[in-house]
Amino acid sequence: MNPALQVFLAFGIGLGAGIGIGHDGVLSAIEPLGTLWINALRMPILPLIVALTISGIAKARDTREAGSLTGRAVLIFLALLIPFTATMTLLAPMLLSGLPLDPSASEALRASAAVTSDSATQLSLSGWLLSLIPTNPIGAAAEGALLPLVVFSLLYGMALTRLPESVRRHQGDAAQGIADVLMVMIRWVLALAPIGVFALAFALGARVGVPAAAAVARYLIVVSLSIVVAGVLLLVITATLSRTSPRALVSAISPALVIGISSRSSLAALPALITGLREELKTPEPVIGVVVPLAASIFKFNAAITWALGAVFVAALYGVDVSAAQWATFGVGTVLLSLTTPGIPSGGFLVQAPLYLAIGLPAEGLGILIAIDLIPDMFKTPINVMGYASAAALAGRTPTATRHA
Repeated sequence: MNPALQVFLAFGIGLGAGIGIGHDGVLSAIEPLGTLWINALRMPILPLIVALTISGIAKARDTREAGSLTGRAVLIFLALLIPFTATMTLLAPMLLSGLPLDPSASEALRASAAVTSDSATQLSLSGWLLSLIPTNPIGAAAEGALLPLVVFSLLYGMALTRLPESVRRHQGDAAQGIADVLMVMIRWVLALAPIGVFALAFALGARVGVPAAAAVARYLIVVSLSIVVAGVLLLVITATLSRTSPRALVSAISPALVIGISSRSSLAALPALITGLREELKTPEPVIGVVVPLAASIFKFNAAITWALGAVFVAALYGVDVSAAQWATFGVGTVLLSLTTPGIPSGGFLVQAPLYLAIGLPAEGLGILIAIDLIPDMFKTPINVMGYASAAALAGRTPTATRHA
């Protein structure tokens, strides 16, 4: 059985069992399994983010002749991510307002979770900016302070590119080796997802009851519709800025989108996407050779739409009040961390764990999101493929691409 379907079924069975049984003795026996599974997922994430960031920057210098095009591609990624992330961070609370949840039940669910980090305290703007530069990176890692750790990793990676080739390659390979080991550990934990998700869903059903199912259904509808709307906007923006006919753009990427929807794998859609870019849009070969693989590696456009909605849903589910300053932190973290998402199932959820703790959300909520991701993932994959196509179309209209062509 498809692993995502296994997890989805485990969630449904666990939720129904929690609603139907909900006995305190059974709950106390099952609930710790969910917490143990979430803790096992959280354990390797911070070192994985550091290793992937350093390794990614070190590798970016491997093709020096394409350095200018690589830099331009990253700017395009950020230019697309930032406005969509900012918009969704503002809209998400409104789109999911009024979820049918009982406040006392949500409070009970929150109390049961192994919540939260002390870093969720309020900060002034100046204090937040100062906190981004860690005086002690090891201390920041121990405290789970995510953004300062990402800043340190970015600076370390950029400094590494200034060193001789042998040093850069050695440390880049070492960082990638660490990341590979940690991803094996994560795969082991994900293999136990049906058990962990069943326990989390059982607790959700026992503590919140039938309204939990209604809230999940509304979340799935809102996420799916939001991705569709964002996809249409992305298509219009790309066609306008790249001076490409919308009809030609749709024709070029449609085969890749169909493959993405059916396979739920953006990598499986790449051959069809490259064929469409090359034959129908006449995208320059250097763009296809540099921008498309880079986008497939680090550009997960769905994060700009789905991460904020997921966080708002978890906040409502667990009865957590998140301040405007904390949402701003979440938005910044979304842009940065989406570029470090590992290419494994549920990778986008995994890197959010320390970000959730940083704004006071229980990481257990991510287990719920992983469990119900089967339906949203059918929309996430095609919009990621659209993101690759948009980046290539925009980069193909730049002076750099023209010179290379």
